[in-house]
Amino acid sequence: MVYPSLSHKEAYINLAVIGLGKLGLPLAVLLASNGNRVKGFDNSQVVRDLVRSKTLKSSEPGLIELINSPSISLNVVENIKEAVEGSEIIFIIVPTPSLPSGHFSNEYVIDAVNNVGKHIGSSQRVVIDIVSTVMPGSCEGPIKSALELSSRKLVGHEVGLCYNPEFIALGSVLHDMEMPDMHLIGQSSPWAGEIVERALQSIVKKIVPSRRMSLTEAELVKIAVNNFVTMKISFANSLLQASVRLTEIDIDVVTEALGLDTRIGNKYLKAAAPYGGPCFPRDTRALAALYQDLGISDSLSEATETVNKSHVDFIVNFICKQIKKGEKVGILGLSYKAGTSVKDESPGVLIARGLSELGFQILAWDQEIIAEGINEIDKHYKLCETSSEVIRDANFVVISRVLANNSIVKKQLLNSHRPFYDIWRQF
Repeated sequence: MVYPSLSHKEAYINLAVIGLGKLGLPLAVLLASNGNRVKGFDNSQVVRDLVRSKTLKSSEPGLIELINSPSISLNVVENIKEAVEGSEIIFIIVPTPSLPSGHFSNEYVIDAVNNVGKHIGSSQRVVIDIVSTVMPGSCEGPIKSALELSSRKLVGHEVGLCYNPEFIALGSVLHDMEMPDMHLIGQSSPWAGEIVERALQSIVKKIVPSRRMSLTEAELVKIAVNNFVTMKISFANSLLQASVRLTEIDIDVVTEALGLDTRIGNKYLKAAAPYGGPCFPRDTRALAALYQDLGISDSLSEATETVNKSHVDFIVNFICKQIKKGEKVGILGLSYKAGTSVKDESPGVLIARGLSELGFQILAWDQEIIAEGINEIDKHYKLCETSSEVIRDANFVVISRVLANNSIVKKQLLNSHRPFYDIWRQF
């Protein structure tokens, strides 16, 4: 069923956010900055202290400035009991690690639900909103059972259960939460979905359509959206490989024309680097795992991942043709995208490893990783302090993603006359 979106911001809501990580903290801060009374809790004492003292380091654009704003009233509490007391909504945003099978683990979600449930007051009406990505069937199954057992209440009247995954990308979390394409809400009952929608509408900067549906429908939508996007990326990259072999083809001309067809569209139809990060790869594998469970073909998801992996090899081989054996290669950009230090399955790391295994010496630099003071050691590359150091010492430089200071680095490269390869522009 389609429910109308709220057209205005309602009065404040008492709520809590369990899990102050890369997604939970921005959500808590945005909710607090828009008039809601927010309590935050994280299992890590270090995280709680850093947030409370406003000494947290983060490369997420705008986050530190918002945390340090005097108008923010985020109450970081010491235990879940404090977080639950008086709250109308409890947002649970904890890890759901991928298992070898491709399924997501519900271990941390269920642990949080159990801890929340046992502290819900006898007369308290509250909604538990699962934001962490879970497999279809999780909320109606083990999560609902855990909530009812721990709270000693039936989901529906006094306790609501919602599934509300965010469609965001690290490096643009605040923007994506304030300007989403839609609000996706799986609900155990209409009143539960209504209160979650009120909270979400309080932080947006435009009118946002809301789709409220069953819990399992929302779970399927979440991984289906990311699968469709990765399929589109792999399709564009397969055309890129074909265009290189056909020669004298501008792949951007091809994909731009394709995107003019309204059935296709231009979003994510840019042929360049393979997809990476903490969501796209694992959501693609999760849908394949779901299909296997249901006894239907998982060939679309499998093909999408196969093309993505082959594209790394394609780029590595393409680079090898531009350089001499044993030369020093610079990699600018190790995280999977600008604005974050996360390197999960990032093109920069995968390309660095591929070249290293072929005998090349790799010098790497990443603005976000250096800014957060991350001191890492990787046998496949040497992490340099500045982009200038990489450009000075490497024989050939690869720009593996769009950089936050792209124009400055490009100017450095042009002035150095160092040969370079920009994955996003070379073709």
